[in-house]
Amino acid sequence: MGSTFSTLCQFWRILHGVTLSYYKDKPTSLPEHASIDFAEFKYRELLAWIEGLPSDQALKDHSPHHVVVLHIWFHAAILDLFRPFLQSTARERQRLKTFSARRSYPEAAFNASVNQLKQLVVRYRCNYESSAYTMLWQTALIYVANAVLHNTEDPEWRLYFLACIYGYEGLRTSYRVAEVISRGLLTMSLQEGDISGSEARHLLKQVTEPEGAGGKGDVRATFMADLDLAMTDPEAAKVENLAKRFEDVALFSDFTTMDDEEARRFQRIETPD
Repeated sequence: MGSTFSTLCQFWRILHGVTLSYYKDKPTSLPEHASIDFAEFKYRELLAWIEGLPSDQALKDHSPHHVVVLHIWFHAAILDLFRPFLQSTARERQRLKTFSARRSYPEAAFNASVNQLKQLVVRYRCNYESSAYTMLWQTALIYVANAVLHNTEDPEWRLYFLACIYGYEGLRTSYRVAEVISRGLLTMSLQEGDISGSEARHLLKQVTEPEGAGGKGDVRATFMADLDLAMTDPEAAKVENLAKRFEDVALFSDFTTMDDEEARRFQRIETPD
């Protein structure tokens, strides 16, 4: 990794302050106590850090895999930093005061990093063999999946969501938890009504290990899958808890959706006089 490790130490020092401010001994949900001034200060710190990277850690066409992971974590940190401020109404929107651009709002910085993460998902999956055996890049998968599931008006949302699911398919051979994460993300997509129960089961089947293969027993996954829900209900947002609900949510989806062919069949049923 060369000097990448020492550079990451500086990065985690910045994020340590974010963790303490956002999560340590806080009795209220994150959106209720997060400070936009603090977030902007930390954003400035992160920008100064990324701009000060040595040339061998700048993102290039043939960067080593650990450099790409470094940039993935950078953009994921920006999403975490500004996520608490995205639910504000137009009247409540708070501008970033130290930036002169007219669109200097948290959502602008957030969306810019989402777009970067989308490209990094495709880049890492296509160009790096380590995408099949390191979990270090899966941060991009879970963050992009969350972002596109909350913006399904974007015509490309499905493309990137599937890229994330298939990214976990590649990791499944090495990490059983990849299947659990996929199940949790598919539960989220079903809850939002973005895909059907049959499609979700088809996708999950591709990620699921064949019966009788690999290890046995439950896989614990206590980290967050639904990153928005995690701000108000961390327990419900955990990967393992969402994954456990998959069959119930898929079954409910099957019973509450009807395609055109099913509707025509229903209309042809003759009712008794």
